[in-house]
Amino acid sequence: MVRRVDRERWLDAQRWELDLWTRETGSDRRARLRRWAARLGVGRWIPSLLGSGDDWNHWWKQQFDDYSFVPARLGEVLELGCGPFTNVRLLREGRRFERVVCSDPLILRYISLRGTWIAEAYRRGIVEVDDHPAEECPFPSDRFDLVVMINVLDHVRDLDLSLANAIRVTNSGGLFVLGQDLTDEGDRARIGEDIGHPIRTTHSELDGYTVPAFEPVIHRVLDRDSGRNPEAHYGTYIFVGRKR
Repeated sequence: MVRRVDRERWLDAQRWELDLWTRETGSDRRARLRRWAARLGVGRWIPSLLGSGDDWNHWWKQQFDDYSFVPARLGEVLELGCGPFTNVRLLREGRRFERVVCSDPLILRYISLRGTWIAEAYRRGIVEVDDHPAEECPFPSDRFDLVVMINVLDHVRDLDLSLANAIRVTNSGGLFVLGQDLTDEGDRARIGEDIGHPIRTTHSELDGYTVPAFEPVIHRVLDRDSGRNPEAHYGTYIFVGRKR
């Protein structure tokens, strides 16, 4: 499979990603609806109305048992590769986190996109932001009580280094949440090159990182038909672990 690419290939994927979300949050109907809903205080209903404008965050939440394993109170929380809508926005519902950091190499662009949760959360001081790629994660080891990495690894430059950093910054006894679309050789042959998703990985590769480092809380692989894109992915990796 594809575990790492060169910087130019990764930058091409980053430009594709930024262009996608710039268009999705621009002057189209979805963006206008999001801004309208935010003013009326009904923004939480908009993802179900807008589908992909939510970046599948509610879908991921369902696969992770509605995050029922997350305590009502936590100290420091980090989402790596958060994107413009983030998963932490749903994780926060009904819970109190002392500090939330949203990290993404495109985050400084995302906080300027109107109608995105991250832009409003940053403006209100709900979250801190960090623009390092996961391979250059700047935080100290054993720092965060919860680290979230959902729908990220296919966008990185180096899967091994990105995962190693995510594990490193998770506190001893802390929770790590990993969700990832999976691609086998048959998928690769069928769908070919994907400019926005340079990395391709399998559940066995991911198990090599998660199982030794964490005591599993949730550990399953969804089959092809249960995933978001059955044509492109043979399965979906759903993992929550407590760091040993």
